[in-house]
Parts: sequence; C-alpha cells; structure tokens
Amino acid sequence: MSQKTKWFLVVVIGMLLISTGGILWYRYSESGKRNADDEEQMLPAIKIILTNGCGFENLAKEFSGFLKKKNVDIVSMGNTIRPVYDKTIIVIRKGDSEDLKRLQRMTGIVRYTEARNEIALADFEIIIGKDYEHYVK
Repeated sequence: MSQKTKWFLVVVIGMLLISTGGILWYRYSESGKRNADDEEQMLPAIKIILTNGCGFENLAKEFSGFLKKKNVDIVSMGNTIRPVYDKTIIVIRKGDSEDLKRLQRMTGIVRYTEARNEIALADFEIIIGKDYEHYVK
C-alpha cells in the first residue's frame, strides 16, 4: 500500500469518527432538553400576575401568548400606573427561590426584585418592559 493511500485512509477514518461523535453528541444534548421540558411539565404551574409596564397597547395580552407555552398560570393581567419600565422584571410576591429559578429558566427573564405581599393573587408578577421582544423570540 502506498504512502498516499495510507494517508487517505487515515483522513477518511478520522472524518468518520468525528462525524459519529457529532451525531451522538447532538442526540444526547437534544434528549436532555426534552427530558428537562418533560420534568417541568410534571411540576405544578407557577402562578403569576402579568403587567404591562412600558405602555405599548395590548402588550400583556400578546406576551401571554408566549407564556402559554410555558408551565405558567396567569391569574391576572393589567397595566402599571406609570409606563416607565425599560427592562422586563420578575417581582417576587410570595414565591420561593426554587420557583423563581424555574420561572427565570422558562422565560429567560433574569432580573428580579422582592416586594413580598402575602395576600397577593400570585407568587410572582412579571412586569413587561420595553425590551419585551428579547423574550418572545
């Protein structure tokens, strides 16, 4: 067997190994995502109040369509008194840190603040800011 033939076989075998590894990695990573989604759906829905904080008309209703695909139960929708929110934020009303992490993971909203109110209708409030398009992709 010539030197060129040996190199050709080494390259072909190397490419096959890399391709097989890539396919296995892709399948493993996709099954992990599906399992996390399945596990999330087994947990109780997180109750939220959805509030339009930036003044764009009907935004809470439109944003609720994005949340319907998540394990979120919207108990109330409305507008803030003043439309001054540039950034979307989660407000902790009576929820715990584990549910906060779940809500952040489901929505992609990282910012949060605490304004505890034990008689609130829901565990959390999401105030939609002018950056809302970042979350509804």
